[in-house]
Amino acid sequence: MIRFRIQSRSDSNNNNMKNNELLGTLALVNPELEHDPGGRKGNIGIITYVDSLENQVYLSFEAGGEGRYPAAELMRLKDRDRFFPDLMKNASNLDLNDFKALFKISNLQDMGRGQDQWQALEIARDNPGVWEGSLESLSESISYIKASMIGR
Repeated sequence: MIRFRIQSRSDSNNNNMKNNELLGTLALVNPELEHDPGGRKGNIGIITYVDSLENQVYLSFEAGGEGRYPAAELMRLKDRDRFFPDLMKNASNLDLNDFKALFKISNLQDMGRGQDQWQALEIARDNPGVWEGSLESLSESISYIKASMIGR
């Protein structure tokens, strides 16, 4: 079983709401990252803190250790409610292997367990042809959360 410690750091109330939305979320360090001083590109970690003022995201990794990255250098799975309709709409235009990978990702997301989410992110990472359809920059996720908070 994978265990991570999620740290709480003081922040403004609005930022805490946004941070709480992302705590515990799996994130992938962009496998095409050019400058990675921590040597973690392509690794999956769990978000432990989001510093929205500095646009930095802190991750804990399975093999131990932590890293800090700009949100734009991290990717996560798209929410299924946004991902699955696009998959079905574009199915006829996809390469068969990409469609299979995307369909597996969708099924794993449906299962909802942490290990299934991890496996789905691994499948996405290992299939660059599905990145556009299955992954989004963490910056996009933060923007989406901000927009949904404004709408409340």
